[in-house]
Amino acid sequence: MKTKLIGSIDYVRALKQSSLSAHEQLNLIINHHLQAYIDKYGFLQLPPTAYQFSPQLAPVSFFYPYFRDLVVTAYSGDEGLRADLLGQKIHLFRSYLDWQNLAFIRRYQSPMLLPGATDFQRLLAYAHDNHLKLDFKTGANYHNRYHDAFTYPRNMKVQLLRNSYRWHANSARMIEFIVNIDQGHFVSQWNVYRFAGQGMIDTDPSHYSSDQLRQIADTESFNYGIPYGEYYVLGKYQHTHQRLDIRQPADSQLRRDAKKYWQAPRDYDDGGNYVDLIKNAQDVLAWRGVPEIQRIKIYVDYVTSLKAHHYKNKGINHFFAKTKEYQQFYVPWWRRLL
Repeated sequence: MKTKLIGSIDYVRALKQSSLSAHEQLNLIINHHLQAYIDKYGFLQLPPTAYQFSPQLAPVSFFYPYFRDLVVTAYSGDEGLRADLLGQKIHLFRSYLDWQNLAFIRRYQSPMLLPGATDFQRLLAYAHDNHLKLDFKTGANYHNRYHDAFTYPRNMKVQLLRNSYRWHANSARMIEFIVNIDQGHFVSQWNVYRFAGQGMIDTDPSHYSSDQLRQIADTESFNYGIPYGEYYVLGKYQHTHQRLDIRQPADSQLRRDAKKYWQAPRDYDDGGNYVDLIKNAQDVLAWRGVPEIQRIKIYVDYVTSLKAHHYKNKGINHFFAKTKEYQQFYVPWWRRLL
């Protein structure tokens, strides 16, 4: 039955036509349809049930902003998702929404893609084919964690959709991807999780190496609220990112261990030395053109310049354009990644 395909048009229609409140709809999805439970390591497990995600659940599906609105409405209090056990499950559930979007983009096909296309190229092609604008401007320091000494960012954050002025079912900056700048592959917890049979995930932290924990620490995270970034946030969505995504319930033990070992660098305007390299697509090409041996020095100069002159960070390519010493790395606007 199509109504048992979570995210399908029939499934969303059935939810909308029900007389259930937002909290009751969330309870129906999480506790009854998916029968989700939290295991002994604090990880949300989804056992096999008659309900499954729709294979056609695309990043632009109406299900995602509809689900966001359910969460925003049901958890409008100051406690956010910390209000009850269902809220705890909804917090942990966001990683499964990430999984759906990663899988969709990785199997996406387009005439403009060559064999062996990277995850990032597939994401760009998907955005191009569907006339979507991507956001590169939201800070990525929590996705560039380090253990001993921080050198420079390896990853960038790309959010879909860049902006929206909808008062309801707003999809702005909801879905995010963490992308390795040089190689173009997605950095994600789902690259390293081990499956222990029947779809269950092995969540024992002792079964994962420090390198695997790094991807779990740097991973993407579906946003129930709307991050401000460099854009305005409308009406009921104001401050929702802080309440629903930042002041969140406890993570799984796996993620807590990962974030304890791999720590986030502090921003350059908050006493640290972290600056985003990527603010637009040209920045990716520009940084890829910098030889490895020169990167640490260039990054230090980049941070020093921003601190000294109190410039707004416009990305590494803008820095190259106005710095005579590095103008050979500047990439003109007309060069494209695809």
